[in-house]
Amino acid sequence: MLKKYLVTGIVLGALFLTGCNNDNEAASPQSTSVDEQIKEKESVMAPVPLVLTLAQKEQYYKEYSTIVNQLNEEYGTGFKLDPITTFSADYWLELNDFEDMLKGRIDTSFVVVDNKEIFSPVKVPKLVKLHMGSHQTIIRVDGSFDTQLSKDIPGGRQLFSVMHSLSSKIEQGEGNWTQTGYDPAIKDQGSAYNITIGGYYSYNGVSSPHIIEVEYYCNIYGGIT
Repeated sequence: MLKKYLVTGIVLGALFLTGCNNDNEAASPQSTSVDEQIKEKESVMAPVPLVLTLAQKEQYYKEYSTIVNQLNEEYGTGFKLDPITTFSADYWLELNDFEDMLKGRIDTSFVVVDNKEIFSPVKVPKLVKLHMGSHQTIIRVDGSFDTQLSKDIPGGRQLFSVMHSLSSKIEQGEGNWTQTGYDPAIKDQGSAYNITIGGYYSYNGVSSPHIIEVEYYCNIYGGIT
């Protein structure tokens, strides 16, 4: 008889504890990672694209052009509206959302990420973080050089002898980057190259001009950073 009560007590205790756990699980909120919270916040804040007829798109495009011209005049920016034929479905925003998007791109800066590795002169990458308000795009720059041994320096060392080419493209982020040219300047007796890069960044149907400066360094053995 005692054994029967003991078994019954254990079963009831287990059921009670299970019920408590279920209640606690139901009462406690689901945990959300920081990344998920950021994505949820961005999805809430992101403007909803419009669904427009062809005639409506043409009218909105005219209004966008007016906004672009006004901002260029007010802030001295060089915004340029992309051709309407290049607009994708998510480019069509309410006028105030379109204007806010452009104003967010007025405050622009860039940071060149220092190379942690040493590369062959044939192809040397540089990463540039282009910041526009809260928006960030990473542009990859690839330079190609030759070096040669200089005997004019005591002990001798490798120095840049020529620059062959330089190209750049978006490595990470949205939008499109079009390089328009670059201006290289050799310095420090040939141990460094300072390069000014010009290009246009296109996002949400609007292009903006940007100037980026990068520097490449040649060590005594001909390795490039």
